[in-house]
Order: sequence, then structure tokens, then C-alpha cells
Amino acid sequence: MAKKYFLEWTQLLNFELKNNIKKKIITIMFALLISFAAFSQEDGEKKFGADKTHFVHPYLSLGFMTPPTEGEGADILYGKSHIITYGVRYKFKLADFFALGAGINYTYQAWHMDQVDTKIIPTSVLYDKEKILSNNLGGDLFLRINIGKRTNTIGNYIDLGGYGEWAYSTSKKTTDYFDNPNIVTRSEYATVTYKHLNYMKEFNYGLETRIAYGRYVIFGKYRISDLFTQDFKDVAGSTELPRLVVGIEVGFHK
Repeated sequence: MAKKYFLEWTQLLNFELKNNIKKKIITIMFALLISFAAFSQEDGEKKFGADKTHFVHPYLSLGFMTPPTEGEGADILYGKSHIITYGVRYKFKLADFFALGAGINYTYQAWHMDQVDTKIIPTSVLYDKEKILSNNLGGDLFLRINIGKRTNTIGNYIDLGGYGEWAYSTSKKTTDYFDNPNIVTRSEYATVTYKHLNYMKEFNYGLETRIAYGRYVIFGKYRISDLFTQDFKDVAGSTELPRLVVGIEVGFHK
């Protein structure tokens, strides 16, 4: 009995420690985002500015998952499955036409699963609605090729780079509607949330590109890593959710 209580206590302690570490990392990330956003305001110094050696700015982007899906049984609702990202980027200008950069960001991802008879991902159970959610903290490194002339503005450019992200929180949310709520359940629908999905990988990485016209950007992200763990794929097959995301971005700068 003592051994049982000891194991339960150590498991709880381990869970609390992991949660505390996650909270500290998240707090640090958001502090950096706020600090970088404040730093992005030009201060009149010669080296800081949209077309100067150093520049930092926040941005907001919206992207949508695009076909194809790998394998069978994981159809998603395109147009609803999306990502929303808020982040900050730093640019280091090396020449008039070339720069290096890095960024940090928070990304919310939502895959809306199509409820069809062939569905096997994440399970074969059918609901009225089902979506897989992921909250990620990440960063990216990129090369920037500047296009055309610009005067104290960030101008037009093409970015080529790579990204990595940590899925610190994953969940699945399902909804079922009732035909006769007054008799059976006294409610019109039921929503259930499943947290800490152990079939999804914590870390992902991939390639990205951006084409910008001033503050307005079209971007593409391609995930190289698998979204699901190998243990899950051994059972469910090699199916993967779409790897490509395409969307638009707005930079908060001149």
C-alpha cells in the first residue's frame, strides 16, 4: 500500500513539475514577444529602422491546411481547418538586397475532421463535430531577398527559411447534438474535450517561404516531421494530416 501511494505521489509531482516548466517557458516567450514588439518602434538611431541594419516588428497571420492528406481515413474539412499565428521577427540587413532574420511566435492550430464512414483518425467513432487542437510555441530562421527600391520602409521581399515548434498543449473536442433534449438529457448538445493527446508529437519542424508586398504577405509552410507518434502509426497506419499550409500575413510596420 505504501509503495502504491509513493508511486501515485511521484507521478503527481512529475506532472506538476512538467506543468510548472511549461508555464515558465510560456511566460518567458510572451515576455519576449512584448519586449520585441516594443523594441520594434523606431527610436531615431541610424542603425534601427525598417530599411536599416536592425529591425524588429510584430505580425499576425492566418493560414489554411491544403490537400493532400497522406494515406486514408483522415479527411479534414478544408476551409475550416486553419492556423492563427502571432509573432515577432528580427531582421539583420547585410546588403541592400540581402538580409538574415529570426523570429518567435505562438500558433493555434485546428484540424476539423470530416465525419465519414471511412474515418480512422484519430478514431473510427463518428460525431456531429470533431476537431483536433494544438497550441504551439515556435521560432524560425530565414534568408531575405529584397526586391526593388524602398525609402524607410521594409519594402518588397522574398523569405526562404525553416521553422520549429513545440506543441505544449494538444486536445480533441467533440460535439453531439440530441434530437430530443427535453426527455433524455435536458440539453441540446454535449461537448467533450480530451486533453494531452499522447498520439501527437510534441515537436515539429519544416520549411517556409514568404512573398511580401510591404506589410502584406502571402506565406507557405510545409511540415517535414510527422504529426503523429510512431506508436500510433503502427496501429492506425501511415496516415498523416496535410503538411502544407498557405495563408496571408500582416506586419505591423511601415
